[in-house]
Amino acid sequence: MKLQGRVAIITGASSGVGYETARLLAREGAVVAAAARRRDKLEWLVGEIAGDGGQALAIPTDVTDSIQVARLVDSIYNLFGRVDILVNAAGVVLKVAPLEQFSDQEFHAILNTNLGGAFYAARAVIPHMKRQRSGTIVNIGSRVGRVGVANIAPFCAAKFALSGMSQALGNELRPSNVYVTTLFPGMINTDIHPLNPSEEFRRQLITAYDLAQMVLWACTLPPSLRIDELPVMPRHVDM
Repeated sequence: MKLQGRVAIITGASSGVGYETARLLAREGAVVAAAARRRDKLEWLVGEIAGDGGQALAIPTDVTDSIQVARLVDSIYNLFGRVDILVNAAGVVLKVAPLEQFSDQEFHAILNTNLGGAFYAARAVIPHMKRQRSGTIVNIGSRVGRVGVANIAPFCAAKFALSGMSQALGNELRPSNVYVTTLFPGMINTDIHPLNPSEEFRRQLITAYDLAQMVLWACTLPPSLRIDELPVMPRHVDM
């Protein structure tokens, strides 16, 4: 097992990339703290992981609430004495519309989930990772964090900002032997509302499990390597 003895915190774990990443990292031996808002989904995930012989905890957490995120990280550190991996997979699009049709509330919800959640989680785990002089942070960005796409401007803004924060954070943490990788996937075949393409189109997209494999790879690099940024695209679709 590639991650035996490691402790991983995964946000957005109730569905999509976070869900598949939690299952895969647990299968590789990590103790997984699965965080998201939906308790029932988290408990189902933990049951699946236990059924596969893995170990996981369901910790309902709203990543837009810095107090809840800090409590998540502190509780895991107090239980296991370390935090080795943080995967920031929580994300929300909310709607597809011209910029002027987004309300203040929608704009802030998109930024607070996609950017603020990653900030709160990283801020909470960094002191522990620095103290143990090891750690990996994987941020799930997006192709639209590098190329702006019409009618999802707030989501693009959040993912562009996540990219910049990740670059800066990587530079800050390398002296402490802590590394940051940002994945920039194209379209993923998940249930993120309101992107609901046809089944035929969905079959051409990246799967959540595909991206989970990239997360695992970033967490198991040889000690001589680091991956700062990794674009990941569907083989036959340019989006």
